[in-house]
Amino acid sequence: MYTLNDSNSKLHWKGFKPGGKHHGTVDVITGKVETDGDQLSRGSFEIDLKSIKNEDIGNKTIRDKLVSHLKSKDFFHVEAYPKAYFEITRVEPAGVSDSGTDNGHTHVVTGDLTIRGNTRGISFPANISQDDRMIRARTGEISLNRTKWEVNHMSRSIFAGLKDQFINDEMVVKLDLKFEKN
Repeated sequence: MYTLNDSNSKLHWKGFKPGGKHHGTVDVITGKVETDGDQLSRGSFEIDLKSIKNEDIGNKTIRDKLVSHLKSKDFFHVEAYPKAYFEITRVEPAGVSDSGTDNGHTHVVTGDLTIRGNTRGISFPANISQDDRMIRARTGEISLNRTKWEVNHMSRSIFAGLKDQFINDEMVVKLDLKFEKN
């Protein structure tokens, strides 16, 4: 069993709209993974949505306004759903693509992501390394359609007539997680 090192683990996010984007971080606060022999096999971790931070807006007032809006009912409704959860259900070695390359990752992780009380299955590539003391899992950018978790604010696919005043349905997250052996 390996336990999350929360001071060395982070989720990075990006959101997009016409003519702009924003990015930041969210804390990953607890988690455990298990191995089957020398391979990561299952586990879970929690994401503290109250810790959403923006990293691209210099003006504190505007930055705080965006973060407050992301925490509101319009987006992640943090008051009712302060955490998101990911349950790992399968980890497989990465296969070789049709082009004959390994696509730069070592594994494919499959699991259930819960946001706003909605759980959906997702899979993504990851680089997973392990030694006798630690497991580190890093992903590239994982594209998620936020509306699958009822994060619908200003979605052109949900609300007609938004013209260029919409926010893209696709948000991107990237994980860097470290787990230490108990």
